[in-house]
Amino acid sequence: MQKTVVRQGDTVTLTLTPPAALVPPSLVVPIPKGTAGFRVEGATACVPNDIETMVIPVSYSTLTFPQAGTGNVQLKVPAQNRAKYARTAHGATEVVVDGGPLELILTVVGPASNPGGSDTVGNKYPGTATLTCLRVRPVTAG
Repeated sequence: MQKTVVRQGDTVTLTLTPPAALVPPSLVVPIPKGTAGFRVEGATACVPNDIETMVIPVSYSTLTFPQAGTGNVQLKVPAQNRAKYARTAHGATEVVVDGGPLELILTVVGPASNPGGSDTVGNKYPGTATLTCLRVRPVTAG
């Protein structure tokens, strides 16, 4: 099955799994770089490392700690979002494709709080990120 290749400038929409929530609730972030060695409609295609090395600072809260804190989000590109045999002038390159949600982990940096206490620095909260790959003429891989 053919899937759309992700490129620099496409976006990810971040969503945390309850009891944690982003402040604001849904955050859209552009993918800042692509390093696949080829372009799709003028923007460089992305390899998994382009997305997995992103560190996205966010504000968050939880049901227990409603006063917002800060954290860093990192993404993981699962197998369904990888095309292993994209052929380029540089040989076979594994690229990111739009194949489903990405895995997300928020790590607490500045804890959310309430009048009686606060979250713990280093706590981790899971979530997902949805890719948005707008194209005039899709380029596919896989």
